[in-house]
Amino acid sequence: MKRAILVGIDDYPTVDSLSGCVADAKALYTVLSTNADGSPNWRTQLLTSESGGTAVTRDSLRRALTLLFANARDSDLLFYFAGHGAQTPWGADLVTQDAREHNLGVSMQDLLTLANDSPARSVTLILDCCFSGDLGNVAGQQAAAVSDNFRLGRATLREDVTILAASRATEEAEAGDGHGAFTRIVVDGLEGGAADHLGKITALGLYTYVSATFDAWQQRPVLKASLTEPVVLRMGPPWLEVDMLRKLPRHFPADTSRIRLSPAHEGEGRPFPPGVTGTPEQQEFDYLARLRNANLVTTDGGRDHYWVAMESGEVFLTPMGRYFWNLAKRRVL
Repeated sequence: MKRAILVGIDDYPTVDSLSGCVADAKALYTVLSTNADGSPNWRTQLLTSESGGTAVTRDSLRRALTLLFANARDSDLLFYFAGHGAQTPWGADLVTQDAREHNLGVSMQDLLTLANDSPARSVTLILDCCFSGDLGNVAGQQAAAVSDNFRLGRATLREDVTILAASRATEEAEAGDGHGAFTRIVVDGLEGGAADHLGKITALGLYTYVSATFDAWQQRPVLKASLTEPVVLRMGPPWLEVDMLRKLPRHFPADTSRIRLSPAHEGEGRPFPPGVTGTPEQQEFDYLARLRNANLVTTDGGRDHYWVAMESGEVFLTPMGRYFWNLAKRRVL
């Protein structure tokens, strides 16, 4: 029960047109519709301003949002918008194609009201537009939040609502190379850059991945969240199979245990021909090598496993390895 609406607007008859917003929405549509293994993910609807299509007006966007949030109990909802954002004395607006003075489109406050009042299991709101960080700010304080002498907004979110915004409420959003600077990195993260060891990509991991790419002279992406359990936006490629993590307590009796290697762990006959797995010691050596590549196992001084085996040294779990050892021991993997 995961449904999403993705909006991209390039063509604006009454204000300056943009480029890349339609491409951004289409790129997200492609990456969110399926997981890395091809299994279905979000049931997604795409609304864009492409010529020949239906215009994205205030009325059509409000109608789409109404459908998104209708009958939402036990559902995960996601809304994405790429286009113009504008500040007004009443707060920021998502600008639609029929924008005119004093009626620019759908207010971010109305979007927040839908999210906070929804019975959905989770709501994720992703905005790539100017002043997008105003989403979530307390109603009535928007003017103060964007003034010269008061920069910090105050957000009010119900549990399990997450906001990912391209910029602060005071900032414009950059674009380049045919995409929004923010969405281009979001897509990279969803394709696997922000995946954890199990392949899970959440808004928290995605924000960490995206935020690091913007320096002190650029817009500042914003994350606002009130979470009891982060929703998995997509399953990307895992660092290693979960069954390998479940085996950790079999190889390490305790999370502080050390395994002594020997020359027999390297053995002879490598590389193995197809269908040959080697001796039990060699199989263990290869298992530990996979864990090392995922930063779950290390050695004194960070030495290569080959030389540790040749000198009968030891390998042991990293802090991340101990974390997964405890999950496996508790059988929650």
